[in-house]
Amino acid sequence: MKQETVVNSEQVKGEHEVGKWMGAFMILTGAIFLMGTSGITIAGHSPSMLVALVPIYWIGVSAYRRYKEDGRLTRRVFSIAVFAVLPFAYMAAMALGYSVSGLWPLGIIVVGVSFVLLGGSK
Repeated sequence: MKQETVVNSEQVKGEHEVGKWMGAFMILTGAIFLMGTSGITIAGHSPSMLVALVPIYWIGVSAYRRYKEDGRLTRRVFSIAVFAVLPFAYMAAMALGYSVSGLWPLGIIVVGVSFVLLGGSK
């Protein structure tokens, strides 16, 4: 019976953690739609382009969860995080009016650095 109580408390803690992420997601989505209906623009662009933040957000959450599971920065955690950071950088550069042609070599450099720094870890 005691073991069942421990499992239930861990399940409640996990559900609370999911609730925090879902709440943050709903706040982000609501803010995007509120800006769109208010006529607010970001560097002359519609805030609807911020909808692209939704998959970037979930990829970032996945990287964070992997980091919590592994307890340290591993190649797996870093590779997931790169797939969140690079699209975010691309979108930010577009919104700010910068040339995005230099971002893909930056991505290759970041991945190469991850292999050098995290070469032995899985």
